[in-house]
Amino acid sequence: MASSSIFPSLTNLWHSESYPAISPSRPELSVKGKAVVITGGGSGIGASIAKAFAAGGSTKIAIISRTERKLVATKHAIEEEFLGTEVLVVLADITNAQQVDDAFLRISQTFGKIDVLVCNSAFLPVPRPVFSPGFDVQDWWTAFNTNILGALYTVKGFVRYAVEGAHILHISTCISHIPPLEAGVSAYAASKAAATKLFDYIAFENPELHVVNVHPGLVDTDMSRKSGHGGMDHINLSGHFCLWLASSEADFLRGKFVWVNWDVDELKARKKEILSTDLLDTKLGGISFVGWEGSHMVGEL
Repeated sequence: MASSSIFPSLTNLWHSESYPAISPSRPELSVKGKAVVITGGGSGIGASIAKAFAAGGSTKIAIISRTERKLVATKHAIEEEFLGTEVLVVLADITNAQQVDDAFLRISQTFGKIDVLVCNSAFLPVPRPVFSPGFDVQDWWTAFNTNILGALYTVKGFVRYAVEGAHILHISTCISHIPPLEAGVSAYAASKAAATKLFDYIAFENPELHVVNVHPGLVDTDMSRKSGHGGMDHINLSGHFCLWLASSEADFLRGKFVWVNWDVDELKARKKEILSTDLLDTKLGGISFVGWEGSHMVGEL
């Protein structure tokens, strides 16, 4: 379909549902033999990503969450649809470093080295303007504890058992980098912006890792309903786009921020531009950093 009338788009085509270029049926997107871990994998976008990787051929999928009931339901649904696939249910609170370490140890003992990590777990406080009556500072800060510290614990646990060239997909949000559109979501926007920068540095400091920040679209989930919104995008779009990001076709997006709504063929057509410029980097708009070497610029900005 044409570009969204609500959001600006990098590509002329704007997708709200899956399409052939990101279909798990494409042999080029096969993840056969690869082990995949998804935090927050029991429901919503996380469950859709787990299903997409199963459709793409992975038979070794671990889903992590604090809610056993949802994890088990997703496990059974995927294993019934994709015979031969093992979905490992792992109970863990990502804000607890020991639980995270234990989770990845168990996953490695079951599946061996891990190829793909999808950091999908997140916390959204009850939306309230910062100075409004009933504003809860602790609830606000929980977003940072989960969305940043929890993400850091997750990646630290993962890298111990990651294959060389492993993929890390951070499920972020468009509100982490667009101008404010509504009041009440400062904690989610700010914590996800900080987490995005954390993953930028993980990519910068670890060139052997393939890290991408991803806006997963606007999907009707428990979290979106909590924010007072429903959804505009089919839930399969998130999962199928993430599957594509784990393929060699998307290697040029390492260290970038992308939206699942953007057309992948148009992105591929701009590969040279994306690789040679700061396009899709998280940065201050209107300033080019092409050819910039940080060590030469200290004190000059």
